[in-house]
Amino acid sequence: MEILSVGQKIKRARIYKGLTLKQLCGDKISVSKLSCIENDKVKPDEDILKDIALKLGVETSYLKAGVKEQLLENIETLKNNCKLDDYEERLEYNLKYAEEYEYFNIAFYILHMLLKYYLKKGEIEKIQLKISKYYDYWLKSGVEENKVIYYMDIAKFFYISEEYIEAASYYNNIKEVAYERKDYKLLADVIYNEAICYIKINEFTKSYERAIELIDLMHYVEDHIRKAEIYRILAILSLKLDRNKFEIYESKSYEFCGEDLIHKAEATFKYASIMFDIGEKDKATDYINKSLELYPKEDTKSFVIFMLDIIKVLLKNDVLSKGQELSDEVLNYAIKMDNLRFIEKAYYYKGLLLERKGNLESAEMYMNLSLDSLLKFGNKKQIYDRYMKMGDMYHKMDQTGESIKYFNLAIKLSKRL
Repeated sequence: MEILSVGQKIKRARIYKGLTLKQLCGDKISVSKLSCIENDKVKPDEDILKDIALKLGVETSYLKAGVKEQLLENIETLKNNCKLDDYEERLEYNLKYAEEYEYFNIAFYILHMLLKYYLKKGEIEKIQLKISKYYDYWLKSGVEENKVIYYMDIAKFFYISEEYIEAASYYNNIKEVAYERKDYKLLADVIYNEAICYIKINEFTKSYERAIELIDLMHYVEDHIRKAEIYRILAILSLKLDRNKFEIYESKSYEFCGEDLIHKAEATFKYASIMFDIGEKDKATDYINKSLELYPKEDTKSFVIFMLDIIKVLLKNDVLSKGQELSDEVLNYAIKMDNLRFIEKAYYYKGLLLERKGNLESAEMYMNLSLDSLLKFGNKKQIYDRYMKMGDMYHKMDQTGESIKYFNLAIKLSKRL
């Protein structure tokens, strides 16, 4: 991974061999010229390089590989190794040399790899520190293809920052490029992402206008799950906008899921959530039950996460009996798995469900059990929110002293946030 110039490699190998400049020179080259080569002031001829390589016992190709070649080789090595503990440090190391030698296209690509890494980890602040440099190297690289890479990365950055209008704007810019190039695979990808952005800001008509374009581009979408997701979006928007095509799009979404029961169950749950939003409570509850039947139970952890998501929606829509049934099931799974985070969440939801049902004494017990668990792993914001919730619960129970205690704990913690 270390990057050395031709001269540095010669000097390092010579010292390792225990040779002086004069001994390495022989009768082929002067000491002063070899010194200039080692200090990268003179580039060696092919014949001289071969002679030096022979005396040093190294391959000529090793000495010939300059900084650029080493950078490209290092990038290739790192492409599929983003799980390395020092992945970020290695990229930064290579970026430093790319900048020093003004290999702007390489520097741009390294920054692309860094941003991709930061996006995956949700490290927004680190991305913000790199953006101006990324823009600068995109312009200096002079490579047309980098425009799409840059726009796509910035669109993803805005999306993860929840700045959906800006993200949609960048996706729209890529769309124009895709039309110019007649790159319909890229076009389908950016229209899909643009439609998602508009859903996030409740611009459902705009989202539907974008998503409907994807039907004509379906041939260029290679991944069947992505096709299923496109029809899932269309089904959701049809429900939201009352377009009377829900069943058609729903059927298509299931068709492209094939045997993938997880995606099929998640789609069914999403439809249920939208049905609750539009007031079709009974139908939504049926779809909740259907999604639970579909979801494979072999991966217990994933299934528990799925059930927790469902409980949250059931709570929001006052479907309390089903929510309580699922919270009991989650708690049993969580205890068997000895998973404290799941145990905490199960207690918390049981407490909320019992509170909603008016059983405040039982709710108090589960909320305290939940808080005891949360204090072992929760961050300050999570604990602050829970203190506020506890204060509110005790206020409903007319236990003023306990209510004030938790509100005071929240106030103290808020000063450290």
